[in-house]
Amino acid sequence: MTRATTSGNPVETRVAEIRTGPSGPHIAAFFDFDGTIVEGITPVRRALPRRLGRDAAVPLLPGLTGRKDAAHRRRLERLISHTWRGRPVADFDEAQERLYDRIAGNLYPEAWELIRAHQHMGHTVVLTTSATRVQTHLIAAELGIDHVLCTEPVVSAGKFTGEIDGEIVWGAHKADLVAKFAIAHDLDLGTSFAYSNGRADIPMLRLTGHPTAVNPDSGLTNAATETGWRILRCRRRRPGPYRIGRTLVGLFALLGAAGAVFLSSPIGDRRAAIDRLYRWAPAAALRCAGLRIRITNAEKLRTPRPAVFVFNHQSRIDALLIPYLLRGSFTPVVTAKARRYPIFGLLLSYGGSLFIDRSTPRGARQALDSLVTALREGRSVAIAPEGRVSSTPRLQEFKKGAFHLATQAGVPIVPIVIRNAGQALWRKSIVVQPGTIDIVVLDPIDTSSWEPATLGGEIAAIHRLYGETLAHWPGGRTATSR
Repeated sequence: MTRATTSGNPVETRVAEIRTGPSGPHIAAFFDFDGTIVEGITPVRRALPRRLGRDAAVPLLPGLTGRKDAAHRRRLERLISHTWRGRPVADFDEAQERLYDRIAGNLYPEAWELIRAHQHMGHTVVLTTSATRVQTHLIAAELGIDHVLCTEPVVSAGKFTGEIDGEIVWGAHKADLVAKFAIAHDLDLGTSFAYSNGRADIPMLRLTGHPTAVNPDSGLTNAATETGWRILRCRRRRPGPYRIGRTLVGLFALLGAAGAVFLSSPIGDRRAAIDRLYRWAPAAALRCAGLRIRITNAEKLRTPRPAVFVFNHQSRIDALLIPYLLRGSFTPVVTAKARRYPIFGLLLSYGGSLFIDRSTPRGARQALDSLVTALREGRSVAIAPEGRVSSTPRLQEFKKGAFHLATQAGVPIVPIVIRNAGQALWRKSIVVQPGTIDIVVLDPIDTSSWEPATLGGEIAAIHRLYGETLAHWPGGRTATSR
């Protein structure tokens, strides 16, 4: 009997094992949802539109608390039989969007890596959960999971009847569904994987050749230890005193460095003050917040200049990362709503950022014209072609503005690929997670031969380049740390 793996970095070890192991759709990976893929969240009263009334306080959230006990099952049964009965399915659309936003903010990055590793190997990835499709289908789509085994409330004439089609997907019943799914899809359970955090899923875990306890409760921990199953533990997304303290220290360092730059800069030379601000303030804030930056191909940030630097937008921490990387002589492009960010909005405004209001085509065109002028005058531009912060690590589609800009100004595009900024500061979070952020700077891309008719293809090729870089992260001797 092997010993349960609990030391080192077992998530990275498991990902490496998956990526070097057998491939093909006959191998499956069954993932439990709450507590395994996402950290448990607390019900909130505004999950549903107000017009559904105060009694609709928690109609979507039970089942996402991370608990796997009988009380959890009874709560879900009461939820469907009493709270949902007679309600139109369409009334839940707004609630689903709000719930998805919360779930995405509680997604474990480690679970994301595991799912991506299985998908990379062509495995059949299945979400198995006692939660309902109403709760899970948006996040399943975001994760790229096509198969969902979940509790199915009965719908008649567009309304929930309060009944369940079959049973709550739970315990032995979940295991039965997994076994039937394996037969229907010609899966080899002996070479397949299963992940869960609760003792109720022990029957499902026993079906596969590679059962894994993720953030296990006491019952599953005992079972995994006795049987030699792999144990993986994800970092909690909820901040503790240490993280809060480091964040405050980083904020004070940012303000202190910015104040020192302002006080020591010559009067009337704002551009020199801005470049000094970008050179010193982000570095002080990142270091004091406990963030280490590891850069591959850092020399490509210096030449060529001017250029359009594009980056994948994982986190609001990018507002510090990009100035930290480029150091000066560039114009950041940010959304108009960034003006409202506390402290950062003021610093972005002083730093000469160009705020784009994409809701008005005229405003976007005017911004583009001013950026072309800046590039022709020798100043580079930094812009996120995704347009907004990703809700998960998934790479969003690229908008065309940055690429139109480069072709009009006749300058190259320099792709900056950021791997894990979202783990350092998750979307909508204000507390930093100390650690290392990995960045790779790719070769400059010549845009002199680009034509409007082929621009879509060029953008698609760069998008694929980002995806391939994130999937096969480069390393080696060109990496430097700051």
